[in-house]
Amino acid sequence: MTTAFSQFFLERVKRPLREGVMLRDYSHFRIGGPADYFLEAKTVSELRTAIQSAREYSFPYYLVGGGHNLLFDDEGFRGLIIKNEVCGIKQKEKKGGIETLSGTPLASFVQFMMDQGLEGLEFMAGIPGTVGGAVFGNAGAFGQSVGNYLKRALLLQETGEEVEVKRDYFEFSYRHSFLKKKHDILLSAVFALEPGDKKKIRDRIEGNLKKRKEKHPPWETACAGSYFKNPVLPDGTKVPAGYLLEQVGAKSARIGDAAVFSGHSNFLINLGRARAQDVLLLAQELKEKVKGKFGVELEEEVIYVPASSSMP
Repeated sequence: MTTAFSQFFLERVKRPLREGVMLRDYSHFRIGGPADYFLEAKTVSELRTAIQSAREYSFPYYLVGGGHNLLFDDEGFRGLIIKNEVCGIKQKEKKGGIETLSGTPLASFVQFMMDQGLEGLEFMAGIPGTVGGAVFGNAGAFGQSVGNYLKRALLLQETGEEVEVKRDYFEFSYRHSFLKKKHDILLSAVFALEPGDKKKIRDRIEGNLKKRKEKHPPWETACAGSYFKNPVLPDGTKVPAGYLLEQVGAKSARIGDAAVFSGHSNFLINLGRARAQDVLLLAQELKEKVKGKFGVELEEEVIYVPASSSMP
């Protein structure tokens, strides 16, 4: 079946698939075995055709962006990994609207915003990944989320139809969007920003970067970002997951080469040769400790991609 799919895909997309690509090379966790097939989509047309081809053939596939919020399986992926590298930014409207393609790195987006003197998304500075991943998980920091600034978006639906939707379609909540339920594919998004003072925008960005540097692991650390979401208590109070983890002695926890970062308990890091199973076991151990002491069920923010998983 795989050989036939490879030929079918070549006829449709006009580019050969790579085989046996090690997913650890595309994960900031630096964990993950070989994918049967791998494609780096460079244009919207290529991305659209690749996804539609996999769907038409009923071939397992998974779409990834920057690989910063993912934990790949030790066994890799039995199917096709499509890496979204569809990048582009332009000012859509005179009053601050920015249209960006979904594979655009967040760092490029923030830099463009700063260069154009547009404010609103300064809190995104230092968050790794792509615009598509940020919208998918409603990424945020310092009490703000990217969904608050999204105006409209272009989606590729399961039928192959492209539809433009408004913000309400995404049902944004804390680290969640409707895309996690339905898996429509974000092609592009328009964000509503406001003109501002360039110096003040730059100062806020630099201040946010400084705060992140003080608390987060160094950029070169093998890590997937905050591992758990901050839980919300029944009365609506949001409690930092890092605080709960610290109270149960998380900073001394380690399984194999998977360990808790000494500077912040909500970061699990790969000390060199960690396996996905090490990370999963460590995360489960931490969840049980927090549940036992506080009665709070932590929920993962990092997405685990099993070898047999697939987008619809």
